[in-house]
Amino acid sequence: MKRTILWSLVAVGSILLNSCNKWLDLQPQDGITRAEFWKTKEDVHAALIGIYSSLNSGPVEQQLFTWGELRADLVGLTSYATDDNRLVKNYNILSTNVIADWSAIYTAINNCNLLIDYAGQAKQADPTFTEAEYNTDLGEALAVRSFLYFYLVRTFRDIPLKLKGTSKDTDIVSVGQSTGDEVLKQIEKDLLQALDWIPEYHVNTSGYNATNTGRVTRPAVRAMLADVYLWLEQYDKVEEQTTKILETGRYSLIGAALPEIFDGGTMETIWELSHKNSSENPMYNIGVTARRPFTANVDILNNEIFPSNEGTDIDLFDSRGEGILYGMSGDLRKYGTESPDYYNFQLYRVSDVMLMRAEALAELGRGTEALALLEDLRTKRKAIRATDPNIEATDLEGIILFVFAERARELTFEGKRWFDLLRLAKKDNYANINVLVDLVTKVVDANVRQSAINKVRDVDSHYLPILETELFKDKQLKQNPFYLK
Repeated sequence: MKRTILWSLVAVGSILLNSCNKWLDLQPQDGITRAEFWKTKEDVHAALIGIYSSLNSGPVEQQLFTWGELRADLVGLTSYATDDNRLVKNYNILSTNVIADWSAIYTAINNCNLLIDYAGQAKQADPTFTEAEYNTDLGEALAVRSFLYFYLVRTFRDIPLKLKGTSKDTDIVSVGQSTGDEVLKQIEKDLLQALDWIPEYHVNTSGYNATNTGRVTRPAVRAMLADVYLWLEQYDKVEEQTTKILETGRYSLIGAALPEIFDGGTMETIWELSHKNSSENPMYNIGVTARRPFTANVDILNNEIFPSNEGTDIDLFDSRGEGILYGMSGDLRKYGTESPDYYNFQLYRVSDVMLMRAEALAELGRGTEALALLEDLRTKRKAIRATDPNIEATDLEGIILFVFAERARELTFEGKRWFDLLRLAKKDNYANINVLVDLVTKVVDANVRQSAINKVRDVDSHYLPILETELFKDKQLKQNPFYLK
């Protein structure tokens, strides 16, 4: 029996990860998924393993990184970067640029949809498949799908919202595009449902457990909801979700030994893509090796993000800076220093939750509480006086900018920087558009800088184009108007 289950896991994982490329790269081998599987709870669990395996694949993880970092200021390019990389960095993005390739993301979404569609079939056929097990598997699939759609909607805005799986030719139906607002409403709806179905933890232990951090738990869903509500500027809901995460008492800052977090094994992690003892970290080749295309922007990091204290203070350097998160040569040490490397990719950590909460508190007029959270984090990380603006609790806008500066230090290279800057810029109907103008002034080559500044003032340019090949395959897709000019 164990051998049968094992082969079932392998077979379903293989089918889920090797889909054909017909529409949004969603279609697996015709008819196989439904005919051969979805008969037992083991089949559903195997499909769930396939979902997480698709997240851990190189294309998905690397795309999450590039979408969240390449247009921002903390990651630069080496001589091994591609022409497409350089065009992105100079804000000259075409509809043929591979950064707009969403196929790996939609393949992972289809894996979620297949489980959501067919898990009920297995539950009917297998009397040992309990309601709690069924709800947990379904909730995790909903949560992962929501997470992926949240990356897509922040990257492209108007996107196909595919909620049904593609398992055979007759399933291929064009859904056109939904507006960004429609996608965000669906994300919120699904996450709230997942919140009811997913347990607080999968393994009952007071310490670190790889199953609890490698799979979606209820606190991970709350972290996603808080992130979504920040994007929507619904700060009271951010405060509510982050409060409930911190009140669990399951997560805590470990102090200055940051490599331990990314190597896996601390109580800071809420959800991570785990590579420990299973699969090599796909970030290593693009951010650490000598022939890496991406590098730390050392000048900006050393001068603006992690400056040194003047004088003879004992603590002259933030524990998150050079030598810890990145090397003098620009290697992204957050993703390892040795080959093969198994560092994990952090999706949500307790420090991220603290910073989301601090931002929401400042927006709600509770400056004293926001500053207390910032002080707690900075003390643990040995942050230096040079990066402390000494803000009064009544200076709420100053506190918000302090939070964003601290996010740059704490979440460096974690696929969040561009989305943070865009979120700050678009707040209050783009009241802070100059945030992006200043960004472009810093990172774009001088000979094309003015052109890039003009582009970034157009809000449609903040979202990537639909890839040309996708427009050819699906005539219902409409190109972002900025890329039609």
